Amino acid sequence: MSDEFEDAHEAGALRRRAAISGPAKAPTRQLVARLVTRLYSAASAPLRARMLACLVRPLSPLGLVAVASGAFGGLLHRWSDRGPVIPLEEVGRFSNDQILELVRFVDQVNPEAVQQIARLIAASPAGMAAFSASAALLLLRAVRARGQSGPVARDL
Repeated sequence: MSDEFEDAHEAGALRRRAAISGPAKAPTRQLVARLVTRLYSAASAPLRARMLACLVRPLSPLGLVAVASGAFGGLLHRWSDRGPVIPLEEVGRFSNDQILELVRFVDQVNPEAVQQIARLIAASPAGMAAFSASAALLLLRAVRARGQSGPVARDL
């Protein structure tokens, strides 16, 4: 049976969690996760394999099986001394939603892994092309959304 004191305690706990994570971090993390997902979907198979290896490397076996309803659990038996070995035919079977959930989870567990992906993409010509296409798509969507919600600058 719930009472007003439990509700007040839960509301206080939610405020403390929001203060710890910071109000600006949640939207930024969401944008980063969406951008990495778009980069993954636009990348070539070899680049996808390297990106996926960066994402799953910091996860424990339990974390790997727990994220995205166990979609990445099949990668457990593909581990070597140097880390995960991702076959090229495996990288196409994950949906954008599964990659998005994986990136969100990894960003919370080890933000350095997401930074490694940024360095990996910057070092690859194919990665830079995927980044350019993804950034252009995000910009186009932002401009369209702004056009629907406010005045549009026609001088550009």
